[in-house]
Amino acid sequence: MCSAKDMHKVPSFGQSVSAASNISVFAKKRKYMEECKPLVSVEKCSDTSKRTSKSCTYKQNEDVVNQKRRVCSTYFKPIDSPRKKVEAALNLFRELLSKRKRELKSKSEFKSGATNTAYRAAAMDLRWERKWVNEDKRIGSVPGIEVGDKFECSTELNVIGLHRQFQNGIDFMMKDGEKLATSIVASGRYANHMISSEVLVYSGQGGNPRAGRIEPKDQKLERGNLALMNSMEAGTPVRVIRGFEDSEASKNMRYIYDGLYDVDKVTQERGEFGKLVFKFVLTRIPGQPKLSI
Repeated sequence: MCSAKDMHKVPSFGQSVSAASNISVFAKKRKYMEECKPLVSVEKCSDTSKRTSKSCTYKQNEDVVNQKRRVCSTYFKPIDSPRKKVEAALNLFRELLSKRKRELKSKSEFKSGATNTAYRAAAMDLRWERKWVNEDKRIGSVPGIEVGDKFECSTELNVIGLHRQFQNGIDFMMKDGEKLATSIVASGRYANHMISSEVLVYSGQGGNPRAGRIEPKDQKLERGNLALMNSMEAGTPVRVIRGFEDSEASKNMRYIYDGLYDVDKVTQERGEFGKLVFKFVLTRIPGQPKLSI
């Protein structure tokens, strides 16, 4: 049994603190706390008590956070301009098209018709991913597309909303219970010709063997033909896209957005196959940029 004299010899985990030294530690802590200032002092909160000083601190901190958010939103605002959306959609389509071409050409049954199949497949892939732009049909200009813009294939016109028909040259929409033309593509399949840089004579659709393996027949006032007739009577503009060959060597068809035209008049005459054909005369609306081709 240890005596009182020997108790100071018992080993301990850490050094013991005497009463005097303990008081000095608390005194230093109190002094440190007095020197620390709050984020917002009570003096800055006019007509408030110490109880409300904490709410003032929160308010100031919230103001700082909101200011940082405004700065971030200024410098990191997502790009959502119509022009950028159109460019992004075209870039995505062209990437998917190259991929589809490689896949289809590797299969023996698609070697001859791989290109045409790839166009439609790439466009449908993009639509499935909701990457098409300007999906709602409209009369007049299309956001993000400018006069003189060129496109590598007719399928691109679908992706960006300039023309929403894969095959037909006349696109239309229903408005107030009647069909109105939104756009036409003059690609050379029909007997279309430019009288001048401002006037286009456009042949109606239907009964043309060049557009498919069909027998020549008289064109009817329906579908796109009816829509162009209604546009003439309503005085609504029509977008015109013209096809042109990239070069005599390649024979690749490219497309250019020619701008807005008015349908001035329509006639019906015998075409090259001896059948009745509608001839629509469209005049370019003044004030638009001139084309280089």
